[in-house]
Amino acid sequence: MAWEKLGTASVSGTTANTSWKELARGTLSSGADTINSGTFTAKDNIMVLQYNINSGSVRTGLRFNADSGNNYAHRRSVNGASDQTNTSHNRIVADTDVDGTDFTVSEFNNISAQEKLGILSRVHQSGSGAGNAPEREEMVGKWANTSSQITSIQSVNTETGDFDTGSEIVVLGYDNDEADSGTNFWQELASVTRTDSGSTLESGNFTAKKYLMVEVCTIPANNGFKGRLEFGHSNGTMDTGSNYADRYEQDGGSDSTNASHQYIYAYTNHDDNIQRLRMFIVNKSDKEKLVLWWANSGGSSTGAGNVPQRRNGVAKWTNTSNQITNIRLNNQVAGGDAASGSFIKVYGAD
Repeated sequence: MAWEKLGTASVSGTTANTSWKELARGTLSSGADTINSGTFTAKDNIMVLQYNINSGSVRTGLRFNADSGNNYAHRRSVNGASDQTNTSHNRIVADTDVDGTDFTVSEFNNISAQEKLGILSRVHQSGSGAGNAPEREEMVGKWANTSSQITSIQSVNTETGDFDTGSEIVVLGYDNDEADSGTNFWQELASVTRTDSGSTLESGNFTAKKYLMVEVCTIPANNGFKGRLEFGHSNGTMDTGSNYADRYEQDGGSDSTNASHQYIYAYTNHDDNIQRLRMFIVNKSDKEKLVLWWANSGGSSTGAGNVPQRRNGVAKWTNTSNQITNIRLNNQVAGGDAASGSFIKVYGAD
């Protein structure tokens, strides 16, 4: 996905606002089979946050501008399995037949005369509790319309269950030539850059928000750095108990899972080179916290002769009483550190 428009407004100052703005939001006040964004002003680029609280059997699909014709196609992989495809479909199917909660982040181009192409990533709770590893889905889809821009979005259920109260769809957007106006959706909550070496990289306490976007860069020192991800909450406690579960794949390999874990594996296997990590988190106090993440490292050594590594995955923190207000990476490598210049940035929105 293209994340160059991240939002840089600080809690302590003002900046240019050429970034993702909230265009529309539809939130259910009772159970239903459709979540409507309502009509919004067309923008060149669209980001969609879908948070579903599912009651019974639910299968989610996206439709644009109320188009229920066979004008969609998609390709997707569930839990790293072989790709499934659908053509001439009446929606972009965004998940399998599921109960529980799920969270999808997607991004679409929105040029009137071109097909609307999207990249979607989804995490599903897959049963409550840390003993159940979450499921993940990677997808690309398109709406074949070449005469209109997207100005409304529906999330539709085609199974026997319902989207429950609190399920919602949030639509963000920006134009390529957008002026400096409006309010950024993603507001900076924390920004920490190490000025020395240490075995942890921690955001410190920040204001609780329903949606979080996190950027991390770790520079290894001494024996290297691979950060085990942990969350803290409002009473000042960092949770190091067995309350996490994750699922991930590395470099196109088969999925690995960890249940009832004390942390989340959110890094690649190379601990002796620089690493980048990006996360999206849905952070409702009374629900398990669902995480989408992508990691990249420079590989086993520096230089263009060494292929970088990638790892992407999903995770959950099973706390259902608090929101995340602190994020920490503890080094897994004995005797290793995060060097000066390593940083963590946290953005959020309700």
